[in-house]
Parts: sequence; structure tokens; C-alpha cells
Amino acid sequence: MRVAVLDLGTNVFNLLLCLFEKDGCRALCEFKQAARLGAGGLSDGYISEKAFGTAADALSAIMARIRECGGADQVLAYATSAVRDARNGRDFTACMKEKFGIEINVISGGQEAGLIFRGIMESLPEEMKTAGNILMLDIGGGSNEFVISDGRKILWKRSFPIGMARMREMFNYTDPLPENIAASFAEYCNGQLEPLWREVEKYSPVLFVGSSGSFDTFRDLLYFNLSPEQPYKILEKEKMEALHQTLLASNSQQRLSMPGMSPIRVDYIVLASVFTKLVMDRVKPDIVCQSSYSLKEGAMAICYDRWRETGKIDGKI
Repeated sequence: MRVAVLDLGTNVFNLLLCLFEKDGCRALCEFKQAARLGAGGLSDGYISEKAFGTAADALSAIMARIRECGGADQVLAYATSAVRDARNGRDFTACMKEKFGIEINVISGGQEAGLIFRGIMESLPEEMKTAGNILMLDIGGGSNEFVISDGRKILWKRSFPIGMARMREMFNYTDPLPENIAASFAEYCNGQLEPLWREVEKYSPVLFVGSSGSFDTFRDLLYFNLSPEQPYKILEKEKMEALHQTLLASNSQQRLSMPGMSPIRVDYIVLASVFTKLVMDRVKPDIVCQSSYSLKEGAMAICYDRWRETGKIDGKI
């Protein structure tokens, strides 16, 4: 059984294609394509006509990659913040189904956080899972998901609609990021995250894990040409601080020339760094770690477990 999972995020559409066998789930292909669902703006609550086009182009590229990799028996697609919050989200999913024959599951913020948790758990070694409570973060374009875990189960989770594409639109600025805008952005996010800070005080996480997206870029910038075989990497806090200062002082052209920089992240990585520093300064974790696994790996793991148990795949989470 060959299964493709699509994570349809605000900025990027991600593909994971796997082969289901009785003795395990084997990855066959991974692929990402800029989709820019926020093109034309997110503040008016609509996915723009331009974004319909860029998203269709991204899905077309993904479906072509699936065919190149031998096809899939089932394609499971999950849409997140941009689609679930859009007034024309149903029009979008209907349009994509008509074009590509894909049934898109629009998931809640809580469901998204749950899938991210499962994905991260698939990546971490046992010694990290048992070291103490864990704070998990996935920085997205439309929303940011936080999970607190004891290494076995979810203690608390929440999605905050303060993703970097939304924040880039709200805090419109020239490049490099002005100091006063960085301060205003951090102050705004600090206020929005009050529910998180209460839970952090309650559970005192010692490990902070950032998944996929921006954290993949942090890893690539800090440890260029690192082997991708290990699905996690401990990030040295001193190096993270130095990278943060470099990113703050950079313009887009300078960032593009940095070894390891993803062109998809160029416009959002500075805000993501400010956001990450805010969380690190408040939480003061003993260890900071990057996980290459997130929503698509979590969804795939759940689907594989259900297939092993029932012999069926329905895409439900």
C-alpha cells in the first residue's frame, strides 16, 4: 500500500509518500512546494484569486512528483490555518477537488497540534522523551502550534493564529527589520501567548523542540551540509543567539546568499527568529532541539497504525 500525505500549509505544501508494509512504514519520497495561500493578504479573511492559482500550481507539482515516484494508492490531504480561517475555504477545497480529485480535510488548530505532537514523538530518541517535560512548537505561516508533553502524552496544546505570514502582513516593514518593529512584534506575541506562559509555569518544560519549517532552516543555517538522516538535532543556544543577531541585521538578498537558507523562508525567517527568541527567553529550557518531523509524519504514523489494525485507511485523525 502506497500512501501520500499532503500538509497544505499557508506558505508551503508538503508531500510525504510512504510504502505501508506489515513490518514497517518506509518513506519513498518527500517534496515541498511554495503555495503562498496568503498571497494577496490574509487580513480580509479570503483566499485571493492569486492564491487559488499559486496553490493549484503547487498541487500540480506535487501530483507530478507522486507520479514520478510511482504513484499512490491513496492521497490524504490536510489543510491548516489559511483554509480553516478563510471565509471561502470551502470554495477552495471544492476547487482543488475538481482540479485534482483530492478530498481535502480541513483540520482544527487542536487537531493540527495533535498531529505535530505525534510527528515530533516519532523523531526523538528515548532519552529525550524521558528527560522531563517537553515544550513543542511548530511555526507556521497562518498559525503557531504549541504542545506540552511529559514525553508520553499531551498535557496541553493550543494553536495561536499568529503565524509568520499573518504577522508579516500586520507588521508591514522595510528590510532589514527595524528595531522598533521587532520590539512591537515581540510585545504583541508576548501578550497573545499569555495562556502558554501560564502552562509553562505549571509544567516547567526542560526541553524545547521546534519542528519543521523555520526550525529546519535554523538547523541548515547553523550546521550546513549536516546529514539529513538523523531526524533531530540539538541546537546550541549560543549559536542560536548569534544567528538571531545576524538575521536581524540582514536584508533579503543577504539572507538568500547564506549557505543553508531556504528561498521559501527568506521573507519570514527573521520574524520566526524573533518569535523563537521570545519563547526561549521566557521558558529558559535546558536543551533546544530541532525535529525534522511534524504534521505529515504524525498523520502518516496514525494512518499506518490504523492500517495495521484494520487493514483500512480513511484519513481520519
